[in-house]
Amino acid sequence: TRVAQVKDVPEGAFVGYGCTYRTTRPSRIAVLPVGYHEGYDRGLSGVAHVLVRGRRAPVRGRICMNMCMIDVTDVPDVRPEDEVVLLGRQGDESLTAEQLAGWCGTISYEIVSRIHPGIPRVIV
Repeated sequence: TRVAQVKDVPEGAFVGYGCTYRTTRPSRIAVLPVGYHEGYDRGLSGVAHVLVRGRRAPVRGRICMNMCMIDVTDVPDVRPEDEVVLLGRQGDESLTAEQLAGWCGTISYEIVSRIHPGIPRVIV
């Protein structure tokens, strides 16, 4: 997916539905246009990481129906339209279906079978 928006938020700001995450420092939060409708499991809320600019960025707050938020405070120069990898490889980092499954307490087959049919697949 790609970054839809980047917002600077102060320490103590709540992120996402239900105020489930509160920033512990001034932070940069990026909004991604992907959520559980596209198959990104809600169980990944607050535990998963994604890859942006070749670095890991933690998912913050609850995963919503068609969006989620990530903390890019420690990833320099993140801008809208930057590529974000939810499953796969970027630079020297990778995220596997097994990792995602472990984070949300399921199996890798469930992770990959839940990906919305409208999302393009790249076979490598």
